[in-house]
Amino acid sequence: MKSIPITPQMRVALGLDEGLQALTPQELMRSILLAPVDLLWNGGIGTYVKAADESNVDVGDKANDAIRVNGGQLRAKVVGEGGNLGLTQRGRVEFALKGGHIYTDFIDNSAGVDCSDHEVNIKILLGGAVADGDMTTPERDALLAEMTDEVAELVLRDNYDQACALGNARAQADSLLPVHRRMLTELERTGGLDRQIEALPTDEELDVRASGLTTPEFAVLLAYVKIALEKELLADPIADEEWVADVLVEYFPTPLRERCSGRMGGHRLRREIVVTQLVNEVVNRGGTSFVFRAIEETGASAADIIRAYVVVREVFGLRDLWAAVEALDNRVSTSAQTMIYLESRRLLDRAVRWLASSRRSPLDVPGEIERLRPGITTLLPKLETLFRGTERDTLRAHASGLASHGLPEPLAEQATRLVYGFGLLDVVEVANRTGHQLDRVAEVYFVLSELFRVDELLSKISLLPGKIGGRRWPAWRSATTCTPRSPRSPRRCSTPRPTTWRHRSASGPGRRRTPRRSPAPATRSGSSATRGPTWRRFRYSCARSARSSGPPQRRDPDHNEARVVSRWTGKVVGDAR
Repeated sequence: MKSIPITPQMRVALGLDEGLQALTPQELMRSILLAPVDLLWNGGIGTYVKAADESNVDVGDKANDAIRVNGGQLRAKVVGEGGNLGLTQRGRVEFALKGGHIYTDFIDNSAGVDCSDHEVNIKILLGGAVADGDMTTPERDALLAEMTDEVAELVLRDNYDQACALGNARAQADSLLPVHRRMLTELERTGGLDRQIEALPTDEELDVRASGLTTPEFAVLLAYVKIALEKELLADPIADEEWVADVLVEYFPTPLRERCSGRMGGHRLRREIVVTQLVNEVVNRGGTSFVFRAIEETGASAADIIRAYVVVREVFGLRDLWAAVEALDNRVSTSAQTMIYLESRRLLDRAVRWLASSRRSPLDVPGEIERLRPGITTLLPKLETLFRGTERDTLRAHASGLASHGLPEPLAEQATRLVYGFGLLDVVEVANRTGHQLDRVAEVYFVLSELFRVDELLSKISLLPGKIGGRRWPAWRSATTCTPRSPRSPRRCSTPRPTTWRHRSASGPGRRRTPRRSPAPATRSGSSATRGPTWRRFRYSCARSARSSGPPQRRDPDHNEARVVSRWTGKVVGDAR
């Protein structure tokens, strides 16, 4: 057949010209690719979309040269990739830059990989039970069939969280662009990333863009961050600590938790499972740049940042907040849900840095939860009565602003209390150290904050230029990175961080880390210095940060935000936005 007649229905569906009566098969397939539809789903074999600056030779799929189109020509709103390599990465980016919604093939197909991962790990666990005679092969097969639906739910849970992470990243593409530029530069420097191969933009290309990274580019960055973090954590004792036993158990379906929990600790891939679970949650919930930024500002190890994340999640009950947001799927706008997710990230950023800056390494996860959670749980519901004057007005206005986007008032108030409740960490710490009553410490704390008009002071600081004389403003850094050790001891202040770090002994005095420059990596067995191009190398100095591509932005809502401390009370309040 050399031509196909075009019916009126085809003409409308494909957005064809009125006078068009027939098309060749190749022309019709191109028209389908270019149809003005909500969703273009690729489930076949072949590469059908490229970028305008790519040739068919670059694509390497000669069979589809005649029908291939450019990403900028697509008229679909959303592109989904059920097959591999349906679009080139540059074609995806071109489509995203014109406003299209698209991830990548490895994101859209990740459920299959995740399912295989669960299948292998479950069979390893059950294989040991069969070999030891605790279970027969027919019993194993029946158990596998019983777990099918729950395994699917666990897989979909992972993919849901990862999709949310990319959506949240897109919402901060502009504000966090300076951070993303530094991350790309550092990943290149350590040899783990080739921007040309991965179709990631150069600094020059980012300079002329009207926006930050696109979603397909975030997908690649997300993958590199997770891989780098996993390498770092596998060389750290974190996967062997007692508290991660729950992380391992939660990976498996309920029937296995009930029948084989005693065997899980001996799983041959136990450490890999624990590390993968931790990295996925921390990056998905905290954001692609979360660990990177925390290391920049505190000098802590990636493992301690993750330990601090778990403490903050448990102390502030963030799982309850996230569950409440997820329950609103298809009931409120995605942008409104994203607002709450980003609010929780603000708390994570501040509280994790607080812990990393004021605790020795390694962080005692169960101990810190036990020490902080009772006081935080007691004070959070009272926050509106604890705040005074203008600070109370700010709290109420913030909750009203969230509710105005269609969010239920109880959820808006809960999210507001969590963000503004960060300062309660200081209250609980002072009460624990001095032995004074918690309510009395909180009352004095907030009275002094209102008395010295700290909120107004911090608002003025946030309006100051981000750089003076080529360096970050010293007073800003001292205001944003100092936390009190105790009511009578000097504040601990972050200083410019060198590239490599040595830890003092646990019994040594002063700060838990002592900076030391080294012309070459140390060769200590089992240390982060022997791990090659991993996340360890993200710990570079403020001087390097100042020289990195792209000027830092002081109004960044997540990187240089409300980690601002009163010189009088040690309270962290205010917002740089």
